[in-house]
Amino acid sequence: MGRHATPDPEPAPDQPTGNRLVRHVVLWLGRIGLGLVVGAGTLGVLRWAGTSWTASLWIGATAAVVVLVAAWLASTVPGHDGPR
Repeated sequence: MGRHATPDPEPAPDQPTGNRLVRHVVLWLGRIGLGLVVGAGTLGVLRWAGTSWTASLWIGATAAVVVLVAAWLASTVPGHDGPR
């Protein structure tokens, strides 16, 4: 993640606000999708290993939340063109 997940440079003043909103929504949908894949993968591996359903669900949900929080945190890092 790190600098690869940083926000884009400020858009040009002539760029419509709708494009920024769509880009932001698509970006977060991708992050949520990644969190769901990680959570489901964790759940599957834990069930395969014989862990109980309750523990597997809790751990899988926690893994999904950790991915979302890490993606959000990485997006707060200044971009390549940001102030240093």
